[in-house]
Amino acid sequence: MALRIDQIIGEREVRRAVIGRIETAYDIEILQSDHDKRVVFEIQKDEVQSMLQLTPCIAAMRRNPPVTGGGRLPCMADIERVGMDCISAATTQEAYRRKGLMRRLLSGALDYQNQMRVPLCLVEMGKTAFAADFFSHFGFHYIYDRPRYELNTERITVEMLRRAAGGESVVLEEPSVTLEVVRPKDLLSLAHFVNAKLCRNYGLFVIRSAAYYESFQQELQHNGGYLFQIVKDGVRRGCFACSSASIPGIQEVIFEEDTDRERYFCVREHKRPAVMARITNMAEMLGHIAGNGKITIAIRITDPVIAENDGLFRWYIDVNGSYMERVEQSDDGQDSSMRPEVTATIGEFTAFIFEYIQLKRNVKFDSIYLSGPIWMNDRYK
Repeated sequence: MALRIDQIIGEREVRRAVIGRIETAYDIEILQSDHDKRVVFEIQKDEVQSMLQLTPCIAAMRRNPPVTGGGRLPCMADIERVGMDCISAATTQEAYRRKGLMRRLLSGALDYQNQMRVPLCLVEMGKTAFAADFFSHFGFHYIYDRPRYELNTERITVEMLRRAAGGESVVLEEPSVTLEVVRPKDLLSLAHFVNAKLCRNYGLFVIRSAAYYESFQQELQHNGGYLFQIVKDGVRRGCFACSSASIPGIQEVIFEEDTDRERYFCVREHKRPAVMARITNMAEMLGHIAGNGKITIAIRITDPVIAENDGLFRWYIDVNGSYMERVEQSDDGQDSSMRPEVTATIGEFTAFIFEYIQLKRNVKFDSIYLSGPIWMNDRYK
């Protein structure tokens, strides 16, 4: 117990020191909530002129090398829990726009995450007042395209949703299949169900918990929406969230079998780019990236914000993980002893790590165990 208390005190002292350095370097204020660990970056004089908020989340990242053999499906024992930050709010009052205030805040927030050894920063498009082009200037790149679903009203009608929301177990196409609202007692098993499904198909996702779904359910109900589940012979087959039981907007659809999802939902439109990200602490991120044998890659990365990520590197990869070693360059930025096999921005490198884009097609790159694809809902709480 004494060791744990000392560790907590040490972490707080490190955080205070980092906050002090960032506040001084960028002339901003940083506030942290002891309750939910959110960090708010502000510029204010007589009033708050501009603010940016980071919300921490615990993500599941596939442990590499991936599980093979024995016919066993991947499970939660095959993932690593990794702390990440999401930009959950970013806004500047109209009178103070176009003065570079958000640039200071975002630069400070990224520097803060690097110094706090946070490996990745995410931003959900539409959650802030700024467009993708703005974040691209700071090294962000899309890593996830989100599908949009709508109910197949030939199988689940709005009237059925209303009845289920009222507490009824609504029979669907056969007596053994029912539509039900998710009750508080179901939240823990729902979290287990969703985590088990996601870890079989994705390399990165935000871990669900009973508390996560309790908060999600409260948000939905506040706006007239509900969490629903479809049960067959007493076994949950899938779940989905509706923003309203009368004019349903679908926020989340997760089914045990894709055929069940396709039976009850139609794809409303093509996948739309939805989540951007960038690596903030390279060492922390690369520790989770391994390869099939020993691999060395010469790579040049450009990072407009974090100097440690910018330069010419040798990337060493083996079955236990990877790391980068900077290659010294001459004054003109050239190095006669090593030419990069690939050149990428920090955003492109991030998108490559999560299988959103390819950097280069050859045996070396094909031998890297990447951490995608990813799955992201449109909330991080």
